[in-house]
Amino acid sequence: MDKKQEIIEAAFELFSVKGDHLSVAELARAVGIKTPSLYRHFEGKDQIMEIMIRQEIQRYYECLEQEILLAEKLSCKEAMQRLFDFAMEYFGENKRLRFWRTMPLISNEEHKSIFRDLIVDQDNQYMQRIKRCFQKGIDNGEIRADVSESALNLYFTMIQGVLDMMLLHPKKPNKNGFASKMFEAYWKGISAVSTERKGGQ
Repeated sequence: MDKKQEIIEAAFELFSVKGDHLSVAELARAVGIKTPSLYRHFEGKDQIMEIMIRQEIQRYYECLEQEILLAEKLSCKEAMQRLFDFAMEYFGENKRLRFWRTMPLISNEEHKSIFRDLIVDQDNQYMQRIKRCFQKGIDNGEIRADVSESALNLYFTMIQGVLDMMLLHPKKPNKNGFASKMFEAYWKGISAVSTERKGGQ
């Protein structure tokens, strides 16, 4: 790993704990160089922060893209379960979850606007694909016909709620078991009666 990327990764670790209160001196110490030497690689803290956050946003959506490509070949329940499990796994590492929860709180308004636009644009694209999966579930009888799109909003709210629990209680035992029960309870609330009967046979 070259020194520039080492600095970026150190910034990720520090940002997850301190937000943008991290200092250039702390970054330099984390990678074993003197503070002036850091400026040989970057113009300053703002540039490091921008590159570091852009990298993480790109990494997340590249991983999500792979999961959605696989999910689109599955039944609706399997697809929604897969994407739910992906969120639990990707953000299960506490520093990564803290990173994403801290990102909206950065003080640089220009960067905040850039990152918000990047995320909103990507989220809108993926939301449309997940909506198609949800509609497929209604069309093929997996989901009750009277279930509205608000049930999909509940799905995303549930994910955020479980992630918040993981952030607040990182040492909670059997977090995966808890998350799995949450998904099953959600699915039971929207699944078609015929699907439930088949599952019980």
